[in-house]
Amino acid sequence: MASNIQYPENSCVWFIEGDNFVLLTNVNSSGNLNTTERKNWKAIQESVTDGILIKYYSEPEAVSSINDVPDIDNSLHLALVDYVKKCLYMDKAGTALDPNQSMVSSNASMVHRQKWDEEVKRFGMKKRDKVGGARMMNVPDFR
Repeated sequence: MASNIQYPENSCVWFIEGDNFVLLTNVNSSGNLNTTERKNWKAIQESVTDGILIKYYSEPEAVSSINDVPDIDNSLHLALVDYVKKCLYMDKAGTALDPNQSMVSSNASMVHRQKWDEEVKRFGMKKRDKVGGARMMNVPDFR
């Protein structure tokens, strides 16, 4: 509202730990940078009258080698294995020359697809805790 800080998004950081919301800044209330290392980042000195809007987007890191760990929740790692097995068995069924081997691979692919569907669609939302997108917090009024 009546702040001396221009572009506060460039001088503020925030994080949430449990039920606590922390907002820090590296400028003082007059808009000057904090000079000492000890006071470089400290609690914001501005009055918050209309609330705080925090918006962020999350994209997982790409897997580029066999040693990389997928950037998804740990509870979905086994579901990801079932998805990869489904795809590999389907590829094997499509390239097999023996019809019996093709049928066995196709059946194995369907088994892993059912496991994938059950793990992600049926139980996925109950297990996920890393979901990106906009967040909103209701901060109580301390007046």
